[in-house]
Amino acid sequence: MAVKLNSEFNYRYQVMGETPWEKIKQLKSFLEGRVRAAQLEKAGELKYKAKLSELETAKQNNALPHVIMNLEAELIEIDSFIPTQIEGFELNRQEIKILENLIKELYDQVEHTRLRHEDGTPYTDEEMFEANAANEFTVMIAREIQAEIIANGRPSPARLRNAMSNPMTFHALQEVGLIPKEAVRIEGNADPLKIELRPIPSIYSLENDQNSQGKLENQ
Repeated sequence: MAVKLNSEFNYRYQVMGETPWEKIKQLKSFLEGRVRAAQLEKAGELKYKAKLSELETAKQNNALPHVIMNLEAELIEIDSFIPTQIEGFELNRQEIKILENLIKELYDQVEHTRLRHEDGTPYTDEEMFEANAANEFTVMIAREIQAEIIANGRPSPARLRNAMSNPMTFHALQEVGLIPKEAVRIEGNADPLKIELRPIPSIYSLENDQNSQGKLENQ
């Protein structure tokens, strides 16, 4: 019995990707595989015709009986798979349609966010996937921390450590209350002979300093 690789529900909600650009990246990869599988339908037809032609040639040339019987056996085996293959290729076409529709939906959501180079040329999809990496990481970490808080009442140290790796992620988590605003990240000294730690100024502090400086300049 033939079945789809994935249902529309799985493609829409379970495929990796917390943000639309990342979801496009993942779905395009699935689509590539489904399109490649569709091309095997034509290849299968040609191989079947080739095997029929081989059998006919063997009979015309009075080939040895065992050669003819082996070819006939191979065709019987192929015939036994044909109904399942026909069903499978039809399901594959349905799956391609599902993927194409979902990808179109996502492009409709994100096309207005596509960046442009200094010369005005738009970013390629691959460049947008790269530009979206920090955003994808932030949403992924935020949801993992949220899940840990719901399940255990607090985030795990390992998840907070991940969040500290990116200042923009750390700031975004503070903005929504998943990390206290008074929390600070720390870093070491670039000099290996100076073993010391220092707090990294938070984006909040930088914003306050800039606001204060602007007020002083306006006075």
